[in-house]
Amino acid sequence: MTGITVRTLRPPQDPVHGTLFVPGPAVPGAGVLLIGGSGGSEPSSVAESLAEEGITALSVAYFARPGLPARLRGIALEYFFAALEILDGQLRPGAPLAILGMSRGSEAAMLTAIHAPVPVRAVLATVPGNVVAGGLPPGAPAWLLGGEPLPYTEDTGPECENPGAVIAVESVPGPVLLVAAGADQVWPSADMARALSSRLREHGDPHGHTLLHYPEAGHSLGYLIPRLPPGLLPRGLTDRPADQAARADAWPRAVRFIQSLTPPG
Repeated sequence: MTGITVRTLRPPQDPVHGTLFVPGPAVPGAGVLLIGGSGGSEPSSVAESLAEEGITALSVAYFARPGLPARLRGIALEYFFAALEILDGQLRPGAPLAILGMSRGSEAAMLTAIHAPVPVRAVLATVPGNVVAGGLPPGAPAWLLGGEPLPYTEDTGPECENPGAVIAVESVPGPVLLVAAGADQVWPSADMARALSSRLREHGDPHGHTLLHYPEAGHSLGYLIPRLPPGLLPRGLTDRPADQAARADAWPRAVRFIQSLTPPG
């Protein structure tokens, strides 16, 4: 698609550090907020690819950038609420909003969808976690709401001794798409995605969900786009043929999931 408008957002002039991609010339439909993982990079390549599919997308960084916290610690969910408001302002009234969260960003995606004053229609969680994990380095909360830390655990899932740290995914106000890597070298995203899926079923699966499980794929599956630009992957992550094949399958499914969304209510 040609005619994509790109707008760079930077504090203090803007409330978030991000990049907004608005497709053209057609009036955009759904909008997606993209939240990256613990590497701290902004998933702008994924946002641009969504815009090429006719989807308005806003990618944000949330730490390790000027004007933001230095580390993945004490991140206010209100930061993502502000990003949703910016994105919503680019859409037709009532157009659906979705959040795509990768790895640690999947926690922020689900928590934001649950608590945001701006209605969120769906969540896509790739190589996800099922618990609210602690900050990095350990010893502090990762996420705050109203200035208070959300209950968290220093361990990754799927099991958790602190029930309050388990993400209430059933409270996401719309359908959920889970994309899991069976050969994840960072954390057990497949087991945690299955835990999310089980919890949704236990609570009646109120809006429906889909679990895409790729047994041979690693953590780079979380980026979804079939071809990754050079230098995108954090140190230690690989991009093997199995990862590429999994993304080639998952990407069009994710795009169709977003394009199928209807306004809430």
